[in-house]
Amino acid sequence: MTNKTQAELNYLELLTNTAQLANEDCSIGLVSLDALSQSLIGIHPYAVVNTHQLDDKKQQEVLELAGEHGAPSEYYVSELTNALVSAAQKMKGKPLKVKLSGADSHTRSELLGSELENKEINPVIGLRGVSRFAEKKHRGSFELECEIIKRARNAEGMVNIELVIPFVRTLSESATIIDLLAEQGLCRGADGLKVHIMCELPANALLADKFLQYFDGIVIDIDQLGQFALGLDQSNASLSYLHDDQNEAILSLVQQALKSAANAGKPCDVVTHFIHQAPKLQRWLLEHDVDTVICQ
Repeated sequence: MTNKTQAELNYLELLTNTAQLANEDCSIGLVSLDALSQSLIGIHPYAVVNTHQLDDKKQQEVLELAGEHGAPSEYYVSELTNALVSAAQKMKGKPLKVKLSGADSHTRSELLGSELENKEINPVIGLRGVSRFAEKKHRGSFELECEIIKRARNAEGMVNIELVIPFVRTLSESATIIDLLAEQGLCRGADGLKVHIMCELPANALLADKFLQYFDGIVIDIDQLGQFALGLDQSNASLSYLHDDQNEAILSLVQQALKSAANAGKPCDVVTHFIHQAPKLQRWLLEHDVDTVICQ
């Protein structure tokens, strides 16, 4: 588990780097709650909500980590709220986009208490994003995420915090997440709250014009989009298709999403880990009026 003191020093590094493809100052802030909680907390969210379901030894570990906060849930919410407030302050009024949890169950498997989450045969295409938020077993964890966002936005007027929703498979799920957020007091549009969709599935790009009817903007994750478009495992070193920065299928999907956002008059950001290794992709993005890329 990450040393707490070191984590406190390093968490702002989770505010993603921005690659400037042109000489414009249009910095973008994007923070993943998955990455933030893994770095600062190291406890599986199910173990935070249902500590009593752990064995005695792990219950004690969780309670010791919670320390003076007492309840593990308060520790979880307080620590992540403080991190988001600090990150939002660093943006100096510019939007800080916060991506709600969307990591697959395998990625979460090394967290303390991960045995409380069901094992899946194909976790990458399993229960995640909106399908997980809507799951009864996950509801307590989703409520904690919403509480973090509410506290962070209410702290010293940090209304520049916006939401990004991962893994939205269908238009029906788009309506579902907007309703679920509203139930938790996070109504889209209230106090200027903006809710964006993370475009990481081919369906998101192909039907971007329809998905955008439910959201205020779109964030295109080229790496995830490529993974699902080409049916590959990014962790398998033998599959290097994502490094082919001229793949027509991926670029076609990105282009469709960019076009839909432009037609809708809504903001569109682009994320990729490989931008520095992809000069052709850099040129292609510039040709399509994308001059800033979020990279990690």
